[in-house]
Amino acid sequence: MSLLGPKAAYVLNYRVLCNTTFTFSNVVGPQEVITITGNPITFLRVNTSSIPHSLTMHMVSYAGRADMQIMVAKDIIPDPEFLAKCFEDALAEMKEAAAAAV
Repeated sequence: MSLLGPKAAYVLNYRVLCNTTFTFSNVVGPQEVITITGNPITFLRVNTSSIPHSLTMHMVSYAGRADMQIMVAKDIIPDPEFLAKCFEDALAEMKEAAAAAV
């Protein structure tokens, strides 16, 4: 970035993202509950709304739990609730298969 400047970095990053239709991000969070001024944090969320993708998924783990966010372009994926249900059902199937294999 210091060689070409922030504008060149922005243009390159935006061009790469404009030619990507799907992004998946997995961020490992704290293993135990954290607090801010004595108030426990119940969950963490990550979101990027400026990326021109039809489907973006973020997963953040926190205190032994993993939360997934799905962001879609409604003109391409008109029923995101159905897509989320498909992911939920697939996860349940994988858990059952893993339990049966042990």
